[in-house]
Amino acid sequence: MEKNILWLLTLLMCSSAWAQTKQINFRKGTVAEIMAQAKSENKPVFIDAYTTWCGPCKWMDQNVFVDEKVAEYFNANFVNYKLDMEKGEGIELAKKYEVQAYPSFLFLAADGSVMHRTVGARPAEMFLEVATIAKDPVQNFASYQKKFNGGERSAEFMMGYLKVLNEAALDAGKVAEAYFATRKPEQLLEPGNWKLIYTNVNTVESPTFEHLVKNREAFAKKYTADSVDYKLLSVYGTALSRAAYEGKEADYSKLKTQLTNLKLKDGETQLLFSEAIYYERKQDLPKYHAANTKLYDTYFSNDPMRLNSIAWKYYETIDDKAMLKKAEEWASKSVSLAPGYANLDTHAALLYKLGQKEKAKEQAEKAIAAGKRSGEDVSGTEALLQKINKM
Repeated sequence: MEKNILWLLTLLMCSSAWAQTKQINFRKGTVAEIMAQAKSENKPVFIDAYTTWCGPCKWMDQNVFVDEKVAEYFNANFVNYKLDMEKGEGIELAKKYEVQAYPSFLFLAADGSVMHRTVGARPAEMFLEVATIAKDPVQNFASYQKKFNGGERSAEFMMGYLKVLNEAALDAGKVAEAYFATRKPEQLLEPGNWKLIYTNVNTVESPTFEHLVKNREAFAKKYTADSVDYKLLSVYGTALSRAAYEGKEADYSKLKTQLTNLKLKDGETQLLFSEAIYYERKQDLPKYHAANTKLYDTYFSNDPMRLNSIAWKYYETIDDKAMLKKAEEWASKSVSLAPGYANLDTHAALLYKLGQKEKAKEQAEKAIAAGKRSGEDVSGTEALLQKINKM
């Protein structure tokens, strides 16, 4: 009798431990092997597309993938797979499925086509809702995509499709324009439509964006000038920087004139950013440096992160002594504002490049000490210190 009781207690304890450690069974193997398993088992594939530096990815591992209900549903309904998007097959898969935010969750048919997708950590209950939608041929991403491509243009349908696209962090511009084409001009001022414009209209070529520019005052009166200016600056800034980077002279000139004429708050900051990109691409260092000097001395003189960033870029790309001296001033200011490891390291590197041995040594030693205190890898600065000592 005692042996039976002991055996029963042992069984209950093992069962309890198993329940507590139950989690999604992520399979091992290549992508091709996983797809073959899905086909063999007649199940779709769930891919946790993650990166090693992604905090929300780790949170899902620790809090959601180990949830008993989540584990039961996913193990029963999907072939589950984890893939680092920055290593091995993950790099190509990220390109293929346009994965740009993490964590991304892909639900694929056995032939590799997308059934559903979404982005971002969420609690277990909400994650189960995502999985249920993924298997629903009426509500999932594939259903919306098929209907839209087939000509469905009802306002209710497109609102639903926009929600799906936004949750997947995908470009929704085409669908947004199709939706706005069904609205009267005065309806674009409605709160719901303004929210959609703010989220989904992101190109200067968009008819809706052109409407926003022309009716700037009406939108500003209803939603504040700052919010409207921010949206206009965001769209123009992206277009201007792209034109500058790609060397599209006519587009760059046109966009620069348009942005200047709008007289937006922080407009000059964006113009200077784009000028720096433009002149860097043209390898016109004096004008590149002039744009950066005005930008960082006027607008970011008290921003240690930005000062450190531009100073480090100069260290890596510039050899002109006068320009390097300016970069050393930015680095020195960043250290005075925030004397952490990265800023001290940049300052030491610039002083070394300028041939100032004693000052470079002093800052390098401070950087190493600061880095060790904060638990950072200081091997790069230690290597720099060795070079300084040999000067």
